Amino acid sequence: MIVSLSARNKIGFIDGTIIKPSENSPQFRQWDRCNNMVISWLTNSLTPDIAESVQYSDTAQSIWTQLNKRYGTVNGTKVFEIKQELASTSQGSLDIASYFNKLNKLWDELGFMCASRGSSCTCAPKSELQREDDENKLHQFLIGLNETYVGVRSNMLMMQPPPSLDTTYNILLQDERQRQVSSPSYFRTDSASFNAYLTNKFPRTPAPPKQFTQRVKFKYNKSNIVCRYCKKPGNLVDKCYKLYGFPPGFKFTKGKRTVVNVEVHGHQNYAGLKNSVEVSHSPTEGSSDSESLIPGLTKDQYSQLMILLQHTQIS
Repeated sequence: MIVSLSARNKIGFIDGTIIKPSENSPQFRQWDRCNNMVISWLTNSLTPDIAESVQYSDTAQSIWTQLNKRYGTVNGTKVFEIKQELASTSQGSLDIASYFNKLNKLWDELGFMCASRGSSCTCAPKSELQREDDENKLHQFLIGLNETYVGVRSNMLMMQPPPSLDTTYNILLQDERQRQVSSPSYFRTDSASFNAYLTNKFPRTPAPPKQFTQRVKFKYNKSNIVCRYCKKPGNLVDKCYKLYGFPPGFKFTKGKRTVVNVEVHGHQNYAGLKNSVEVSHSPTEGSSDSESLIPGLTKDQYSQLMILLQHTQIS
């Protein structure tokens, strides 16, 4: 605020150097206009709570005096916080420029809050006190550096007289840039940055899609298959019509055939025959009398068996 008012040549309205003229003076209207303009600058720069406490002041000097009495005193807690932050500040992941700017900001803030009458002293020991203060700042700056600059730090401490803070900063800044040129920063940070460097340097090409060949279904040769019941080639025993019966509407290829389906219900006393079994009889017209579809039975025995089964089904 002081810098802004000084640039507009209005600093005299808050320090009292521009005295308020009498109301009969021809300069009163000009002074009143400038005074109101400075009041608006001050109130707009305050928070709403603080601005309400000074909104009824008539002059900019009275507002500045009230604010200076409330908030212009040195706060011991704030000074302690700045010193504590200075003690715990180190370079860490910061570069040299960011680390130096952070320390310099804290030094300036602490020096402004701890300003005393001794700062305006012009005696001979003042130069020695200033030199000691600069040396303390130099040591604090070197202490917080990372271990990669241990060699440069040792050289700085062995120099007599010790270099200034600005000279040390320039030397370290050049050393940092030299390290960046000699070895890329990708290898001096962490594994994540190193992996990112490899990814950018050698991008991975996507793998081509896998080509899957279609499975070939091999057809089996029916001529090699023989039914174990009817001995007919190209037929399976689990689908043998002579064993399980012909389906309804089956068309015969060799002359006319008579199909007789007989359903036999198994009895519990017989060895586990619980399911019904269909026995199909399909005698051909040219078969002999002694031939039968069931091996071991003659045609007469087969006929008697069929009649017995039919009577059993009817009952």
